[in-house]
Amino acid sequence: MKFSTTLFVTIFSFASIAAISPTKADIMIPQPQIIAQRKIVPLTYMTRRNRNQIAIRLQEGEFKFQGILQKTKGNVYIAQDRQVRVMYDLGTKRVVVINRKTGTEYYNYIFSMKNEGAL
Repeated sequence: MKFSTTLFVTIFSFASIAAISPTKADIMIPQPQIIAQRKIVPLTYMTRRNRNQIAIRLQEGEFKFQGILQKTKGNVYIAQDRQVRVMYDLGTKRVVVINRKTGTEYYNYIFSMKNEGAL
């Protein structure tokens, strides 16, 4: 009898302690990890040939592109070879290089043909 009373009191004590002191659960909010990467911009040369054409040469590591950007509509010029398509917006000065087949973007950067050192 004494054993069952002791067991009952022990269980009752634990139950009352659990009811009196609520446990606080920490909520973990997942935080995205930001991995800093160096933005790689290829060495870029552009020369305007006429109103509708800009000669371009890009080089970065093993990547090389040389061609003539043809004016499409507005201020957008496009050139391509078997692997990549190069687009240049003269208004925003943005160069975008994508894979022709998959559409994967390789480069996206600002390039101005003006000599800004002379300003």
